[in-house]
Amino acid sequence: MEQYSLEGLVEILNLSKEYHSLASNKQLEIYDKCNWAITRIIQEIVFNDEQKDKPEKFFINISSKELKKYLGTRDYITVINLLISTGIVKRNDKYSKGNFSKSYSFTNKSYRMGDVMVAIHSKAFIKRLSDIKEKAFYEAIKDPLLKKILYNTSKLIVVEEEDYYKSEILNLTEEEMENEIDPEEKLKERKKQYYRYKSFYNEFKALNDVTSPLEVFKNKIYQTPTIAKSGRVYYTVSSIPRYIRKSMRVYGGHYIWEVDMRAAQPTLLMLEWLKSVTEENSLNTSGSEFILCKELILKGGIYDYIKDNSKYFNLLEYSYLKKEILCALYEPNQTSERNKALKSLFPYFIGWLNTIKKKNYKRASHIGQSREADIFVEVYKNLPDDMFSLIIHDSILCLEQDTKQVKELLVKRTTELFPILKTNEDLDKLFNVSIVSIKDEELMQAKNERLLIEYLKKENFINQDTQLID
Repeated sequence: MEQYSLEGLVEILNLSKEYHSLASNKQLEIYDKCNWAITRIIQEIVFNDEQKDKPEKFFINISSKELKKYLGTRDYITVINLLISTGIVKRNDKYSKGNFSKSYSFTNKSYRMGDVMVAIHSKAFIKRLSDIKEKAFYEAIKDPLLKKILYNTSKLIVVEEEDYYKSEILNLTEEEMENEIDPEEKLKERKKQYYRYKSFYNEFKALNDVTSPLEVFKNKIYQTPTIAKSGRVYYTVSSIPRYIRKSMRVYGGHYIWEVDMRAAQPTLLMLEWLKSVTEENSLNTSGSEFILCKELILKGGIYDYIKDNSKYFNLLEYSYLKKEILCALYEPNQTSERNKALKSLFPYFIGWLNTIKKKNYKRASHIGQSREADIFVEVYKNLPDDMFSLIIHDSILCLEQDTKQVKELLVKRTTELFPILKTNEDLDKLFNVSIVSIKDEELMQAKNERLLIEYLKKENFINQDTQLID
């Protein structure tokens, strides 16, 4: 069994009088437990995308109950004090909303240290971790939804080389290339993003030959699935970065496909507003906007319409445009420029949403996410057990052969929840079907082989009819 550690941690700990005074076997046990705390922080960095631009200010909540459970009633204090006194971890002693009274973060010093994988030395600690994981696994699979997720997660494999995700997240500038910046060093500067990609890639790659759901659950990158009040399911696969997901396939080499709702959150909020208009018989007041919103939903054109018809949103790049629109929908500030820009396009819809947010702005996101769960989670639960499938909030992953069935079930469920959408209408653009996995011919190995063949042909080192290397 392995954990994360930091390069040079042993040498740093040995400088501590408290650590140096321990018996040699106790030193190894405390070292293992220090690495557990380091692994725990890295896990949170991997799964939580908040404050990604300021990782040194990223504090995570670890309750004393959790620390005692994993490290022991006495040792947890020793471990935390050691990591703080040696400058590896810092503690946020000030109360802040959403944090426990004690939350923890890496220091700038530890961010400059490289992360490494190390073995656990203490057999007792290995047993303790295994027992905790096994107990949590058997508790989790009592829930049919979580069991389905776990068993399908164990079918994922990584097929692409690690250079793919590195090249995608690197993007050196011309100045950096002229100055011969080392790409690996550039990656390390982007610590948080690098941790995420490296951790997911390495851990899932190591699981390529593992098909046991229990072993996947025991893996240090695996996040115990949780179901939010909205019904949304949070777990490892829903946190996998995009380029790692593209690098994956289903066991046997099958491509992963995705069925997702177009502009899911704006669409669901609009549908909820349309539903309220019909229930309140207020169609005469908002008639033209009612028709417009329904047309945009059916055409899958909400984002394009906003970009084309708003001065504020028109100049934004598409990826940033989506983020700005979602912020406008869910932020408490109803007088922001983005909120006013949306209200100028949809006065009744945004007026309805702002009224909801006046009482509690979080109600808006709860409505969007709960309706999303009402559709996707309910459909996912009822998919055949022998069908590969995984849910990621507003999409379902499956094999190409099953995309038609999944899409039909999602459309059916949506019309049940929102009768304003008639079954005799063209609902084809409500959901999108696309491939997730990189195809064989686009894998880095295949591309490199093609480039090599082209070069060898150009230099007349091989015949013009030579094919790709098997």
